Amino acid sequence: MFKSKEEVREFVWKKIEPFCTFPPPYRRIPNFKNAKKACERIRELEEYWKSEVVFSAPDSVLLRLREVVLEDGKTLLVALPKMTGFAILKGNVKPTIEAMKRAEKAELTKLREKVGVFAQGCVAIDLKGNRIGKGSGFGDREYEILKKNKVLTKDAIFVVVAHELQVFSDLSYLMREHDAKADVILTPEKTIRLREFKDIK
Repeated sequence: MFKSKEEVREFVWKKIEPFCTFPPPYRRIPNFKNAKKACERIRELEEYWKSEVVFSAPDSVLLRLREVVLEDGKTLLVALPKMTGFAILKGNVKPTIEAMKRAEKAELTKLREKVGVFAQGCVAIDLKGNRIGKGSGFGDREYEILKKNKVLTKDAIFVVVAHELQVFSDLSYLMREHDAKADVILTPEKTIRLREFKDIK
């Protein structure tokens, strides 16, 4: 049993390093080698196809997910690095950090369509939907800002892209009230819906 979120992070970073691309995973959301396969699983979700707008955090591990959203003709809402704002991307754009910084800045209150899928990376996630990020708090803040501005649809789902090594059975004892819970985990090998696990005591 881990004593803190930081202990979980250190455990995961050390374990996942051989499976990561540059840069090393420490103090970051790990960008693991088979992330593309996990990201493409977004297309397995019925909620994704119903969603006009998909939100993505700026992490490198989510690059392929951002590409898929644009390839499928959807609107991509992204958080800019270090929570410096939000941007909207559409059409044939490579959704890199540089492109996101150049994109049209989004005024959340003026978005025509609401976000049906909210996508994040993680350092660790459990089968009850408890997510641990790199420690900056940006992921939870992004979710809260979208919620506060009524940008999320009522049935919006929280999707996390992760390597199997990042998935744990239960980290709930480390969580706080404000921590947002995920609904789905996309890994290179499978799509895990968490609703069936969340209520397990």
